[in-house]
Amino acid sequence: MPPSPQRLALAITLLASGGFIEAAAAKNLQIDTPTTQGQTLGGSDTLTTSAPGSITTSGVAVTLKDGTRGEGVVVTNAGKLASTGGRGIDSSGSVSGERRYSIYNLAGGVIQGANDALRINSNFASGSVLIDNSGTLRSATGQGLDLDALRSSNVTTTIINRAGGLIRGEASDGMKTGANASITNYGEISTGNTFSRDDKFDGVDIDSASGVTVTNYGLISGGRHGITTDEGATLTNYGTVIGRNGSGFGSDGDGTVINHGTITGAFSGLQPDGDGDGVDIDKIAHIENYGVIQGVGAGGVDKNGFANGSEGIALGGGSLYNAKGALVSGANNAILVDDGSDGPGLAATTLENHGTIEGLDGFGVKFVGNYADTVINSGTISGSNGLALDLGGGDDNLILRNGSRFIGAVDGGSGYDRLTLDDVAGGSFGDSRNLERLNVKQGTWTLTGQGDFSDGGEISSGAKLVNQGGIVGDVTVDTGGVYAGGGSVGSLVVNGTLQTNTALGTASINRDLRMGSGSTLAYGVNADGSSAPIKVGGTAYLNGATLAVNPDEGTYPWQSHYSVLQAGSINGTFGKVTSDYAFLTPTLDYSPTQVGLTYTRNDIAFNQFASTGNGANAANSLAGLGTNNPLYNALLNTTTATAGAAIEQLAGSSTANLTSATLNASAQVGNSMLAAMHQVGGGAGLLVGLNDKDTPVLAATGVPAEVRNLNDPNARGRLWLQGIGSYGKLDGEHGSNGLTQRTKGTVLGADWALDGDWRLGVLGGYSKTDLDTTGVDGSVDSWHAGVYALRQSGPLALRLGAAYSGHQGDSKRTVAFNGFNDRPKGDYDANSQQAFAELGYALGSGRLSTEPFANLGYQRYQRDGYNEKGGAAALHVEGQTQDNFSSTFGLRLAHLSQLDNGVSLTPRASVGWKHTYGDVDSTTRQAFLAGGTAFNVQGSALDRDSLLLEAGLDVGLSARHRLGLGYTGEVGSNSRNHALTGQWQMSF
Repeated sequence: MPPSPQRLALAITLLASGGFIEAAAAKNLQIDTPTTQGQTLGGSDTLTTSAPGSITTSGVAVTLKDGTRGEGVVVTNAGKLASTGGRGIDSSGSVSGERRYSIYNLAGGVIQGANDALRINSNFASGSVLIDNSGTLRSATGQGLDLDALRSSNVTTTIINRAGGLIRGEASDGMKTGANASITNYGEISTGNTFSRDDKFDGVDIDSASGVTVTNYGLISGGRHGITTDEGATLTNYGTVIGRNGSGFGSDGDGTVINHGTITGAFSGLQPDGDGDGVDIDKIAHIENYGVIQGVGAGGVDKNGFANGSEGIALGGGSLYNAKGALVSGANNAILVDDGSDGPGLAATTLENHGTIEGLDGFGVKFVGNYADTVINSGTISGSNGLALDLGGGDDNLILRNGSRFIGAVDGGSGYDRLTLDDVAGGSFGDSRNLERLNVKQGTWTLTGQGDFSDGGEISSGAKLVNQGGIVGDVTVDTGGVYAGGGSVGSLVVNGTLQTNTALGTASINRDLRMGSGSTLAYGVNADGSSAPIKVGGTAYLNGATLAVNPDEGTYPWQSHYSVLQAGSINGTFGKVTSDYAFLTPTLDYSPTQVGLTYTRNDIAFNQFASTGNGANAANSLAGLGTNNPLYNALLNTTTATAGAAIEQLAGSSTANLTSATLNASAQVGNSMLAAMHQVGGGAGLLVGLNDKDTPVLAATGVPAEVRNLNDPNARGRLWLQGIGSYGKLDGEHGSNGLTQRTKGTVLGADWALDGDWRLGVLGGYSKTDLDTTGVDGSVDSWHAGVYALRQSGPLALRLGAAYSGHQGDSKRTVAFNGFNDRPKGDYDANSQQAFAELGYALGSGRLSTEPFANLGYQRYQRDGYNEKGGAAALHVEGQTQDNFSSTFGLRLAHLSQLDNGVSLTPRASVGWKHTYGDVDSTTRQAFLAGGTAFNVQGSALDRDSLLLEAGLDVGLSARHRLGLGYTGEVGSNSRNHALTGQWQMSF
């Protein structure tokens, strides 16, 4: 019977959709309670297990069928999927079509099996597998995760083990991957312990799968290897990878490892054999280490019967980069390049090390095979057995940068091996053997190894080699290059510079020395007559080279003789001789086997190097001391670069500035007297011109409360105290350096009214001034006493004052040049006097007072002569007296205001022009105690004209108590002085 039209249309529709009646509807299973019923999923089925839900069976808890479509099967588990006799999730079959599986194991979710926890056992042709785990995948006897069957290049496998996630095989691998797998781990992938040689308890077992990448931020730990592969894989590690009885990362093929964390290979001792390498790649490796790669133990034998050793890294060839701060460490050896059985490696290797490579019970780095290997080192490579680096066979290159350090020997092995020293910062290189060629490209390098470099070497322009060891072959020094040191060399060809002195040692040339016509022998001599003559076993060819004599610091006796060069024979002479000495000239003498050097006094006068008049005066005095004087001989030994500074130091020009510095500091005493008189007379000036409203009515018994800030008319006496802190700078002149002074002091005064117009006062005080300039420091202790008088007649004020100051000072000079050192110290007594008369007229306008004033002053300074205590540079300084008059014209401003509580505030300011009369120059006469004629030194002059500034605030707390804070400054062309003062006064 033919089908009805309706049935035929339905069949056509189903066929067109590519499905069958059975597959039309996907299952969406929800498990919220425990069940023992296993589930089978296919097509686009979904299974969701909540936290209370679970599937527990003796077979497979969840079976994934062959065919899938659309997005495929999705399993989301927050509960438990478990098998007591099989697998938690399993997929099998050999369907060659496409499959897609997505499995999400959420936090708290458990997938476990007596066998594998989760297995995909189908090598389907295309599709994808996603396993996203935040919970637990655990197997009792199998793998936590087994994807070994996935080998198609058209299948994408993604495994994400999130923080808190666990994938574990208690009695097998934690995980076995398929091809093209991308594994990202933030949690833990691990196994139980292994007790048998046949156990393969690897954290991640890649087996022969290809295209696998592992990115680890968490922990991967295997009872045998941490990660193992037969063909090769890529590991990027930021966390921890450990093989507890094997390699951290092991590959029987190639491999790439980028490490920012820790990779460890260990030997647990739970079975007889274990090869605990940090990283073991049998073929070609690319390794970058920014963290720690370590092998911490090994035991027994490997699969070929060879004894296991624990290396930090073992590889067959390739490239290895160890960053600054990174560590490669082996319990036995640090790095071994071979075929896995101590035979030749598979390819040339490049090792670049900026960190630390250490073999704790063996060698540092060893290459096996005849390859052209390259090692670049700026870090530390050490071998506890005495061998830091073994380059093996082949023509190898060792390139050293600054910071390079080898603990143990460097062995070039067979072949032609080249050492290149290439860093502008330089460095050092020690014990070596079987290196054929040395190239110094840049920087200063010290060589201490003996008896190597049979083919010699070359020192490039801009490079310097300090040879304190032994070079068997011949060395050529290019133009601009330098050879130095007390080591030996076969023959030496110098087109640059050959340097020798006693600090570097005596250069030894076994065969010939050939100095180029444009070359230089930089020869050092010492004041004690010692030097480091060059010893040449063959012939020294001088070819008109330059001999540059470099004297060390010290005092040289006249006509010192030195041996420059000793040879089997000498051919030619030096073309010229240069010396840094300002006042000594070197002269050469030749014999058939020796070149000698003698120093004699030249005809250059000392004063030709003086840069100032003071220096020239001192130089002329020094010239008369004679050759038996130690100070004279010390100056003879200065160089063209130091002679001028030495003469200026010896001149002692700073003594001429003591006058100016002391007068500037003691000027504050006069300012204190004026400030005290201004505060007494300022109130009257501020009342001039006030109207009846502003003028206080004074009661017969005192001042009314509402104007208690004004002076008490019944008070006749006054006591005041002023603290002073000042800073001054005196510019340098005539060879004296600029001088700074810092003064702290206190002045106490008292005055009383004689009648309605006159007031008389006295004061006393102490101050300490610290003086500082280049090469000189000192201090002055000063005691002050003074009297002052004020006549206030209405707006007109006459202010008079005089003060005497006694000073006790000390100074310490530093004289140091070319090995000469002295610290002369001087103590001296001095006194100064000052007096002034000032006339001022107050022009009041309400509460504002304006006072033009004129001041005539006198100041005098007298210092006794004194002798410095010290060595040869000590001086006798004669006494000095200086006096000057000065005039000052200026204007003062003040403004009176009152707060509601009756406290008065009086801001004030003044500006003035000061002119000094008479001789403002400061000249001191002195002589060396060691002898010679007396000479003058001139210091910085007093300012002929200067600007005076003052600002302050007075606070009337009551009719009998005031506080004041002020600033005074004097600014001139040669000096600047600034002071802060604080004052308290009490009337009675």
